[in-house]
Amino acid sequence: MAKTLERVRANSSLLNTPLCLLALQIKGSLAEECIQIVREELKIKGINFHFHFWISDDWFCADGIPGIALPFYLFNKEISKLEKERIGFIEGSTKIECLKLIRHEVGHAIDNAYNLRNCQERENLFGRSSLKYPKDYIRKPFSKNYVKHIRENYAQAHPDEDWAETFAVWLDPKSNWKEKYKNWKALEKLNYVDKTMKSIRGKRPLLKNKDTVDEISTLGITLRTYLSRKEKIKSKYKAPIFGKNLSKVFSPGRKNNALSFITLNERELCIRVAKNTNQYHYIVRDVLKELKGECRDKSLTLKMPISQTRETLIQLLSKSTLHYVKQGKNKVIM
Repeated sequence: MAKTLERVRANSSLLNTPLCLLALQIKGSLAEECIQIVREELKIKGINFHFHFWISDDWFCADGIPGIALPFYLFNKEISKLEKERIGFIEGSTKIECLKLIRHEVGHAIDNAYNLRNCQERENLFGRSSLKYPKDYIRKPFSKNYVKHIRENYAQAHPDEDWAETFAVWLDPKSNWKEKYKNWKALEKLNYVDKTMKSIRGKRPLLKNKDTVDEISTLGITLRTYLSRKEKIKSKYKAPIFGKNLSKVFSPGRKNNALSFITLNERELCIRVAKNTNQYHYIVRDVLKELKGECRDKSLTLKMPISQTRETLIQLLSKSTLHYVKQGKNKVIM
């Protein structure tokens, strides 16, 4: 009990601390290790590009800067815990994910450093870099026009993200991209990246500035405000879509067999709901994922015979899927 109170007080103090006053250090971190790995990967490819980096409030590479920003929550264990508790995940907390994100951001940074975007062939393959970034996008998980790298089919968000994702796959020594993307439209993009990188091999960058944007030392907002703003953005995905309608099919109980029933019948449920709603199967599966989470969290059990449960649940899922799409929850927020 004493330890719990001590942590609550410590967290309260931490939450009220402005970001610029946080004592953070990159040296010795997982991010620093991953940066060195990516630099070595570039060196092996013969690319003379020594990108710089700094701590900010998110992962990003700003236009006109050949460097990358790293999120502050990676460099403090207590802040990482709060990020996980309040937001639900820590972007870049594992070595695999951190490497993926650094390779992606380096794709943007090298684009800036060598002014690579002003090319008609690239525009024909990826689209116009000058297109305005959307507030959200609808992912197509089965499209073969894009590589699959970081979450949410991010290559589909914008032509420049497509470039950065394709570059990241190309740079990854374990991606086996020539074989993995064989007969995909995305292979044309990978071959273009390969050709472009060979053209700058051994050359010095055109842009060499060490500028930064929103460096942590300039950010006066508190950790509490940062988390509140981020929670607001993410809340669209946390809003329940079933509500009291679940009580028509399930009820709280010790057996907790609702989850087992859905898992066992997931394929049939998906096929029938997709047909009823004229929606993609992956969207229905997203709705089913939310339903399974509620069944797990609330320990729900069946309240009707199996055959009746199946039909009633299909009606509920069909209605909820249409509501899910109407709310725009099938879109990925940028």
